[in-house]
This record gives sequence, C-alpha cells and structure tokens, in this order.
Amino acid sequence: MKLSALLPLLPAVVAIPFPPPTGPYGVGITQHVFNHTTPNDPVAFAVKPSNGTGHLLTTIYYPTLQLPTPLNTTAPYLDPTTASVWGDPLLFSKGALETLTTWTQWQAPTLKSSTGLPTVIFSPGGGENAVMYSYLTTALASNGYTVLALDHPGEAPYVQFPYGGDGYYGIDITATWNRTLMTDVYKMRISDAQAIIHKLFPPLVESYKAPFNTTHFVMIGHSIGGAAAAGAMELEPSIIGGVNLDGGFFPEVSLPDVKRPFLLMAGSEHTPAIDPTWSPFSKNQSGYWQWVNITGTAHQDYSDLADWVDLLDMRNKTAIPGSFGTIWAPRMDFLVSTFVEALLDLVLGVRQHVLDGPSSKYPEVVFVNESRKGY
Repeated sequence: MKLSALLPLLPAVVAIPFPPPTGPYGVGITQHVFNHTTPNDPVAFAVKPSNGTGHLLTTIYYPTLQLPTPLNTTAPYLDPTTASVWGDPLLFSKGALETLTTWTQWQAPTLKSSTGLPTVIFSPGGGENAVMYSYLTTALASNGYTVLALDHPGEAPYVQFPYGGDGYYGIDITATWNRTLMTDVYKMRISDAQAIIHKLFPPLVESYKAPFNTTHFVMIGHSIGGAAAAGAMELEPSIIGGVNLDGGFFPEVSLPDVKRPFLLMAGSEHTPAIDPTWSPFSKNQSGYWQWVNITGTAHQDYSDLADWVDLLDMRNKTAIPGSFGTIWAPRMDFLVSTFVEALLDLVLGVRQHVLDGPSSKYPEVVFVNESRKGY
C-alpha cells in the first residue's frame, strides 16, 4: 500500500495559537545560560541533577523586522518535558499543551539599531517557568522592548536548557511553600536581577553587538516576582519603572520606597481590607504609583496558565480551578498588556489616559488608589 493512502488515517496535529501581539514588530527569541551562583541559594537543594546549580537561564524576547510565515515557523512554546511536568498533574490530556504556539521566531535577526527603550527584566511567579508569561513578554517585544525572562534552576519543577543542553528538575509542582522559602526566593530574585544588570547582561550584549539597552531597565513580575520588582527598584537606580502583578510584599524584609513609577495590578485577594501588605507599601511611596484591581480575576489569570485553560477548553476541568476567576483569558491578556504598556509609556514621559481613571473601554478595571507625584 502506498504511503499516500495511509496519510488520511493519521491524526492531524492542530496548532492552537495565542492571541497575536499588537505591536509593529515581529518577535525574536533566544536563550542564554549564564554561569552564576546566587549567594545562599534557597533552591539549590532541589536541583536534579545537581550540576544545574550555579546557572541562570535567560530567555530573551526582542523586536525584529522579520515576520512569521509558513516557511519561517514560530519557535516551540513548551518543550515536551515541561509540558508533561505541568500538564499531567493539572489534568491536561497528553500532548495538549504542546499544541499551543506563540508568535516568537527562534533567533530572528535583531534590529540594526536600538529602539532606545529600556530593557525589561521579567520575574515569574514562585515555582513557575518564565515561559509561562509569553503573551505579555511577546507583546512587549512587539512594541520594541527587549525582555529578559529569568529562570533559576531548582525553583521551577523543570527547566530545559537550550542547544541540546540538560534539563533540570526542581521543586515539585504539588509542594507546599512555607513563608521562609517564599522570603528566601524573594531575596534570590532581587539578587539575580542585580547580577543581570551589573555582571551578566552587558558583556553578553557587547560580545554579540546586539542593539539592546544595558543602562536603563524596567522590572515586571508576577507574585513573588512582582514583589521582587519593587525590592530591586529600591536598590537599583537603573530600574526606572516597575510592575507588580498580584504579588504580596514581604514587610519582614522591607517595604521598599521605589521612588519611580510603579503599577500594582491585582485580583480580589489584594484589597485594603484583605491584604495587609499593599496598603502599607502604597503609603510608603514617595513617587508615582497606581493600584488597580481587575474584576473577575484570581492569581493565575496573570500567567499563561489561564490561556492554557481557555484556549484548550479546560475551564473548570483542571486540578487548580480556584486559581482562575471568571474573566476570559484573551481579554485578560489585553488588559494586562494595555496597562503595563501605559506604565512603560509613563516612564518614558508619555502620559497615557488609560492610567487616569475608570473608562467604559475597561469596565473590569477598578482604580483602588494612586499617587501622581511628579506626573
């Protein structure tokens, strides 16, 4: 029998794309493994095999003039092991997560000259992979920003190194984090951001002559990563703006005064009546800040996990249903990227009315509190 006669019997693999980014550029992606040891690394005990310690994986999203075409396919979203490590315990069917695709292009040509925009450092939620925020990081790159998304081996349940490198297992997805571990990871995230700014990223850019900004940064994060964005801003004047996506602060360490524009976006768990850290943080600020809550959201609506659920028709079918609100994931993607990009514009001196108060365009967004000092 001819092979052509068998082909109709083979199951078709249907790619399910994320919503496309809205910026004027295509998006390139590459990765680099830095040799870096974090002092008092709180997750080194979890790295398996142990030779993954002493490294920091950076996924770099950047603008390119090249656009994806049928002959220039997009980069894979999740490697098979990461897809399995997350998909199996969350009750996704085998191979489902591997059908998701983004709009990134592996090592597409960089721009010939810099856009002049600050480089964005992205810090994920505790125990989550940086790739799980690809909609936001891709959206920012499509608008001209270079984004460095950081993975620390041992913290996420699995991290795959590029170029045929090893994969490293870490803290299991089902593990319960105590406050001590959370606090130590918070400190680690700040330390890693400082290492990127001062030691790791500038030599890499110089060696490749890439048109990336090494003097001015913005830091964005989810959960622990969002708190770390504020903690790093207090220490690093080169971080000229920041965003905390639904992350509680760590007053036992500090309530930093970031002094520069800062956006807080949250679900219902961060309100003045419930969260004992956001109001004290807000009162401690001497610069511009804006606090908005998005109605119908829960903690994981600020990550790609919500897109996994809605794009794959798994709403109320996963093992973590309480982590999502009622908002539709693509709508949430739009709201988060819109407000984050407005904050970045403000950092650059361009006032966007989206931050001025309630609008009929964004009925889900509740303005909780703010200070417009200096703006």
